[in-house]
Amino acid sequence: MKKAIAGIVAIIIVCIVGIKFSHSSNLGSMKDNITSKKSNNSQITFNAKKGDKVKVAYNSSVKEGTLKLKLTDSNGKAVENFEPNENSLKQVSLDDEGKYVLSATYTNFIGNYQINCK
Repeated sequence: MKKAIAGIVAIIIVCIVGIKFSHSSNLGSMKDNITSKKSNNSQITFNAKKGDKVKVAYNSSVKEGTLKLKLTDSNGKAVENFEPNENSLKQVSLDDEGKYVLSATYTNFIGNYQINCK
């Protein structure tokens, strides 16, 4: 009986730890659906440590104008560019500790975009 209870407790602990580590926090998200020509820049900022890995899910549809989806470090250096008119997921390794900016910059843009960073 004691072995059965110990086994059940061990399984519960493993499940709780697994759920905690598999659930990553959402660092931010942006989305917009633009139906008439607009120019703007939207940003999400977050802090990270050297060696952290973030997952960026993104999709966009450009009907007119330009759209740039980009991740930059605290020095303004582009870490990753995300191609427009794609629906994709990228895992990005961060080389430095500090603030990172995920931005959606568009000019004379008609279309939509969605970007989520975990």
